Amino acid sequence: MACAFALRNVGLSTYSTDEERVEAIRRWWHANGAAVIVGLLLGISALVGWKLWTDYRQARAENASQIYMAMVQATTQEQAERAEGYARQLLEEYRNTPYAASAAFELARQAVVNDDLPVAQAHLNWVLAQAKRPDTQQIARLRLARVLIASGDGTQALSVLSSDFDRGFSALVEELRGDAYRQLGQLEQARAAYDRAIAAHFGIADFVQMKRDALHLASSTTDAASPVEAESSAPAESPAPALPAETSAADVNDPNPVITE
Repeated sequence: MACAFALRNVGLSTYSTDEERVEAIRRWWHANGAAVIVGLLLGISALVGWKLWTDYRQARAENASQIYMAMVQATTQEQAERAEGYARQLLEEYRNTPYAASAAFELARQAVVNDDLPVAQAHLNWVLAQAKRPDTQQIARLRLARVLIASGDGTQALSVLSSDFDRGFSALVEELRGDAYRQLGQLEQARAAYDRAIAAHFGIADFVQMKRDALHLASSTTDAASPVEAESSAPAESPAPALPAETSAADVNDPNPVITE
C-alpha cells in the first residue's frame, strides 16, 4: 500500500513501460534527491545530538549525586572542611543541578555555626537566584528570614516573608513573622502572628505557645511599671527563647534532590 502511494506521488502509474517508469524515478531523484539526503542527515544528527546531550546530563547528575553524598557523609562525621570542599565543588562545577542548592544550604549552615551571618545570607541569596524549584526557593526564604532575625534585621526579615508560600509552610512563616515583630517591639503584631502559627500547626506547637506567653508577660511587666521606669529600666520585651538561625524548625531539612531541573 505504501509503495503504491509512493508510486502515485511520483506519477509512475501514468507510464505504461518499465523504461518510462525508471526514467521517471531518475528524474524525480535528480530533482529531490539532495533534499531527501539532507533531511535524513538532519534527522540522524538530531537523534544523535539528543542522545549525547541526555547522556551528558545523566553523567553530570550522577557525578553531582556522588559528590553530594560525600558531602553528607563528611557532614555526618563532623568533618567541616571536607564537607565545605565538596559543597564548593558542587557550586562551581554543578551549579545547574539541584544538588548545588543543597550545597549552598550546607555552606549557609556552616556559616551560621561559625557565627558568620553575612556569609550565610550570601549563600541563601545564591539559592534564591539560582534555584528553579519553587519549594527550594521557599525554604531559602525561610532560612534567610531566620538569619536576618538573628542579625537583628527584623524589618528585612518581614520583607522576605512577604512573598507567597505554599500552605505547608504557613506555620513556619507565621512563627518567623512573630519573631520579627517581637524583635521590633511590635508585641501585638507578634502575638497575632504566633496565634496564626499555632492555628496552622499540624502537630504540637508548645514552643510557639511559650513564645506567645512570654509576650503576655512582657506586656504585663511594661504596663505595671511607671512611664519613667518603662522607658529607662524595663525591657521592651521578655527574652523569650531565641530561635537558632537555621536549626530549630522543620524548614532546615533539605529537599530531596530530584534530577528535574
